[in-house]
Amino acid sequence: MKVFQKILIVLLAFSLSVPTGAKASPTEEVKINLDHLDFLNEEVTIDGKDMLITHIYSEYPEYNWVDASGEGIACVDDVARAAIVYLNHYEQTGNKESLDKAKKALNFVMYMQAEDGEFYNFINHDFSINTDGSTSKKSFDWWAARGMWALGHGYRVFSKVDQTYAKELEKSFLLANDALQRKVNKSYGQYHEVHGYKIPSWISGFDAMSNSLLGLAEFYQAKPLPVIKDSMLKVGRGLEEYQFGTYDQYPFGAHLDWEGSPTLWHAWGSGQAFALAKAGAVLKKKEWIDSAKKEADEWFSHLLVTGMIKEMAPTASNDEQIAYGVSMLTQAYAELYKATHQKKYAQYAGITASWFTGNNDAKFVMYDSNTGRGYDGLNGQTGKVNMNSGAESTIESLLAIQAIQLIPQAKSLLQVKTTDRHTTSVYEAENFTTLEGNPEIITPASAWTGDALYSGKVVKLSKNDSIQLEVETKKPGEYLVNAALERKNSDEAINLEVRVDGRLISSTLVSDSPDTDYLSLVKLSDPIQLTTGKHKVTLTLKSNSSEALLVDNVVLQPVEEYATFVKENDETFKLERNLVKGKNKLKF
Repeated sequence: MKVFQKILIVLLAFSLSVPTGAKASPTEEVKINLDHLDFLNEEVTIDGKDMLITHIYSEYPEYNWVDASGEGIACVDDVARAAIVYLNHYEQTGNKESLDKAKKALNFVMYMQAEDGEFYNFINHDFSINTDGSTSKKSFDWWAARGMWALGHGYRVFSKVDQTYAKELEKSFLLANDALQRKVNKSYGQYHEVHGYKIPSWISGFDAMSNSLLGLAEFYQAKPLPVIKDSMLKVGRGLEEYQFGTYDQYPFGAHLDWEGSPTLWHAWGSGQAFALAKAGAVLKKKEWIDSAKKEADEWFSHLLVTGMIKEMAPTASNDEQIAYGVSMLTQAYAELYKATHQKKYAQYAGITASWFTGNNDAKFVMYDSNTGRGYDGLNGQTGKVNMNSGAESTIESLLAIQAIQLIPQAKSLLQVKTTDRHTTSVYEAENFTTLEGNPEIITPASAWTGDALYSGKVVKLSKNDSIQLEVETKKPGEYLVNAALERKNSDEAINLEVRVDGRLISSTLVSDSPDTDYLSLVKLSDPIQLTTGKHKVTLTLKSNSSEALLVDNVVLQPVEEYATFVKENDETFKLERNLVKGKNKLKF
């Protein structure tokens, strides 16, 4: 799995974060303010052509430009998305300055394209291209896919206002599409399996490739070429098929991001639902729109109840929340509203975007419309905010707010606040009481298993070991018992027996992995009725084998979960979800 250095640098900055500060006025209008993005930009001339580059980082408190050490001063990753912000702004307001800035940004994107259609990413201080860096080398990776999105969007806009320039964009876009076709066609129609999950082999980086589908859809709206439709069908098919789970089965209808792990989802860059909704509407592919709806209804709406997270791998973690994750969900919901005309998706988009106005774990305004700064993230466990305001955070904040600007049903919920939640509770397995045997607490050498993440320490259960955990419910009702554990690859039948308050609930086979042991979230029970208060959950390993089982945590999930919100006028409403019936409902 590739490590994206830019994102890691942003996340590491949480160690330097500051506590939450002033709250925004509840009546303050949230407006599009391009001042900070304009400040991050620099207009340059390279090879006789006027271009715009976007400096990568900007650090609290002075907010001066900061380069990416060892990588360069600007990159396609950011400039391509800055171009989209300016294109959106022109389309929403008619502002000619934004159109000019978009053109200069697109000039930079085209400058970074190689003769074979692939892209480099970073430029150095002397404006030469960084051709050697691992995050800059010529490829069809994240930066190429983002470049393709910008070029496709640019072509659609400029084809109406500047045919000559549109032809330049078309040439570059079709060259990029050639590179995309080469990448996809090598293994189109082939699959590989990981832990029994069938994964399309022609897509490498499903999250990244959602950007290319967005670009293809933009271009195709203006010029429906057969070769572009062919690319859309191939990429869209791959994104649609890499989706698993249901309302109550992991990974809950999510589109997975990395081809190496069918159990890992991260918020940042997960644009598959966004892209499938847009492309599905363009090509009238109902199954793509349905795939986007499935993720939005089954997984994203759960996050509206729990609050935003960084990832689930399989345990959800909320420690590093960034604008790039929230933006993906906001734009997906907004695009689904356009594709389906169902009001609920507009409302979900507004609730999601309220993260930017302070409806988050830090209760901090993450997009300051007075300055135009989008802040670099927050830690949902400590409540601390990274007050730096780099290009990605600022751009993604603007893209999210732009997505709902012209949707009144979304914009009306932009400043809601969550007042109550009834949702998932996680109980770490190491906090057990031994009932039988000799269970061991183990600290893994690394949290990363190769395709998932332990949430901390784990418990090693051997044959007939029995442990007990105390859980607590704040409301009576039906609950599901899940556990993050390592599914075994074994010829022997290994079962995990579950009792609640001494009553046998289930015995679940956990030795059914077809390849290697792997960490996943396993449903251990059908709905069980629990009263308010404390309960005892007992786990016992039943097997004729000497093989041990690693258990990370136990998850108690209400069948009926909800979140309550309050609007600016003090009106309250509730989002209710029933995981067994597979239904969501907003009650105003």
